[in-house]
Amino acid sequence: MRLHTLLTGSLAAASAVGARSGELVADSSGPSEEIARLRAPQIFNAVHNAMRQWGSSLHHNGMSFFLATVPEGVLFHHGNDSPLSPTEPEWLAYEIEHAEGFARGRWSGPGGRPGNGPGSGPGRRSQVILEAVDGDDDEVHGYLHVYRTTRTMKYIYVDGMGAGKTSMGTLDSQDRILRGKKPDDEEQAPWIRDQGDKEPAPKPPSGGGPRDERQRATDLCELAQEWGLDGIIRMEAGFEIIQCDFSDLEQVQALQRPDDNRPGPGHRGFGGLEQLRGLAERYQGIGSSRTAIDYSSMVSAFFFPVNLTNPDSKRQDLPRLSSAEQDGLAGIKAYVAKMIPERKDELSRTVDWQDVTDMIVARYADRLKFMAEGVHTLEVMASEVNFLTNVFIDNRDEEDKADKAVERCTYFYLHSVSPVTEPDVLIKAALETTTHRICEVLLQVRQLVVDDPTPDQESLDESVGAVKALMEYLNWVRFKRCPPCAINEVCLIPMWPFGTVEQYNSPRCSNGTVFDGEENYWGRGPGGRPGGGPPRVGDRHKPWPLSGSEL
Repeated sequence: MRLHTLLTGSLAAASAVGARSGELVADSSGPSEEIARLRAPQIFNAVHNAMRQWGSSLHHNGMSFFLATVPEGVLFHHGNDSPLSPTEPEWLAYEIEHAEGFARGRWSGPGGRPGNGPGSGPGRRSQVILEAVDGDDDEVHGYLHVYRTTRTMKYIYVDGMGAGKTSMGTLDSQDRILRGKKPDDEEQAPWIRDQGDKEPAPKPPSGGGPRDERQRATDLCELAQEWGLDGIIRMEAGFEIIQCDFSDLEQVQALQRPDDNRPGPGHRGFGGLEQLRGLAERYQGIGSSRTAIDYSSMVSAFFFPVNLTNPDSKRQDLPRLSSAEQDGLAGIKAYVAKMIPERKDELSRTVDWQDVTDMIVARYADRLKFMAEGVHTLEVMASEVNFLTNVFIDNRDEEDKADKAVERCTYFYLHSVSPVTEPDVLIKAALETTTHRICEVLLQVRQLVVDDPTPDQESLDESVGAVKALMEYLNWVRFKRCPPCAINEVCLIPMWPFGTVEQYNSPRCSNGTVFDGEENYWGRGPGGRPGGGPPRVGDRHKPWPLSGSEL
C-alpha cells in the first residue's frame, strides 16, 4: 500500500480528534477549536517558544499574549545617564550586559531602546540610536542600575521578538491589536513617509525613538494600568520589561560606569562574545524561576478567524496582521481585556502546557530529523519507526490496529492535562491535532517499511518524503541547531538588531566577530528594511494557512 492512499482520511481523522474534548462555543468572529486545529503547529510553537530566546528569535512575529508573574526578590538591570530612578515608564533588562550597553554618557546604546535609551526620560541627555549626542559639551556619565522586586509583579508578555523595531511584523501584535493602529498610520507619519528628493523627511519628535517606541511604551503602560498590571515583557537580543512605575521596585545600586564610551570595535555594545554568551544562556528559558507564564491565559490571533497573510510573498512563513480587519483585531483585544481579570489573581498556572510540548519535542524531534536526513536503508527506517510506535501497538487487536495505535499515540502526552479555561481548550485542540499528525505519519511509515511483507526502495523513498513533509508542517525550532561549538564560541542566530540572512537559514557557531559580506537579516539599519522583510538567499519558505480565505 502506497502512502498517498493512506493519507486520504487525514482531514476526517483530524476532525475526529476535536470531538474528544468537545467544541468551544464561539461566534463566527471569536476563537474556536476549528481555527485552533487549522493553525495547530503555530499554536504549538507559540507555547513551546514562550520566554525562550531561540524559538522566539526564529519565529519572531509573535501573535500571542500571556499573563506573566515575576516573584519577589528578582533582580533587574537598567542603564541610563543618571543615578536617579526613572519617574516615568522605562526599560528593565533581565541580563546585566543588556542594560550595560545603555549605561553611557556621551555615546548611544546599541539600538533597541527609544531615543532616550532605557532610563532617560524627558530632560535627560538623549541617547539617539547609533548616533553621537548633539548639544552641549557638559560631562555626562553612564550609570548601571540594579533593581529588586519587593512584591509579586504581574505583566503581560508579548511573544515573539516583540521588542524588535522592524517593519517585518515583530510589532504587529502590539500596534495593531493592543494599540489599535491601522497599517497606514505609520505611512502617514511625516518622519517615516518618503517625501521625495525635493523635501527630505523631517526628524521624528525628540525622544520618540525607532518606530515611535517611546509613544508605544506610553500607550502600553496606559493599558497595563487599566488592566491592573505592572508593565509589559518583550524580547529583542535579550528579554526586557517596560516597567510602568519604578516606585514599585527597590533600587539596589546605581553605579557610575567607566568613561570608555567610544563606539567601534573593542568597546561595549551588542555582538561581543560575552554578550552572546549571556544570550545563549537564555536560548531555552529565562532561568531561575524569574518569570512564570500562565499558559491558561493565552490569547492568540491564531485562535481567531483573522487574516494573517504576509504581504511579502517571499515570507509566507511569517504571519502578519497588516491584512486583518480592524473589527477582528478589536475582538482579540477585547478577549485579552476579558482574560486578564479572570486570571490575574491566580496564584499558580493551571496547566503547564510548555512542559507538554517539551515532552513531545524531546521524544520526536531528533528522531524525525534523523529519519528524514540520515536514514538510507529499509532496515534502519524500520528500526526507528518500530522504536517510536511499538509502545502504541496492541497485538491482540485484530481490527483497526493502526487506527487504535494512532489514537493511543495522539493522547499519550495529554492524559494528565485537564483544560480549565477557554485558552486551555484551544491549546489542547492544537496539541491534539499536532500529535495526531505525527502519529498518523509514523504509523503510515510503519505500514510501508514494517507491515508490508515486500518493502522496496520506493517504500523507503515515500517514507522519507512523508517525514520531511511532517517536519515542514511542524516547523519546530529544534530542527535548526548548530554543531557543537568551541569554548570561545556560541551558536548564533539573528536577534534584533544584529544577525544575517545566512545565520537565520543555517545557524552557526560564532566568536562574536562580524560576518563580512553577509546580508543583514533585519534590513538596513535599526528598524529593518522599509516596506518589507529581508531578501532571501536561496531559501524557500512553505506558506501555511493564515489568509482566512480557507475558514
